[in-house]
This record gives sequence, structure tokens and C-alpha cells, in this order.
Amino acid sequence: MYLKGLIVVVIFTIIGITEIVPLKKNKNKKELIIYTLFFTAAFVLMFLYSIGVEIPQISKGLDTIIEIII
Repeated sequence: MYLKGLIVVVIFTIIGITEIVPLKKNKNKKELIIYTLFFTAAFVLMFLYSIGVEIPQISKGLDTIIEIII
């Protein structure tokens, strides 16, 4: 179970190095901030999922919001 978590950490580290370092070198602050926020959110969700934490579905909440709007 924790081996999956380790694999996720390794893969996200490799992707992070290859994607974030060039953004930092080019001094794209806005892109770096937005990419880092989404990257961090994706990492946290994937890591929790890989170690067996049940993540609630957001579809029920979205259905409620859509019903209120419509």
C-alpha cells in the first residue's frame, strides 16, 4: 500500500523537476504559481488515493449547485 505512495512521490518529483525548473529559469512567475497550485493539488489527491484514503466525490455537490442554478 505504501509502495504505491512512494511510486507517486517519485513520479511527481520527476515531473515537477522537468516542468517547474524551466518555468523558474524563464522567470514566468504567474505561470509558475498557477502550475504549482494545480500540481500540488493533484499530488495531494493522488498520494492520498494511493495510500488508501477514501476521497469524497464532488459530483454530489456539483449536482446540488447545478440544481440551484437551474
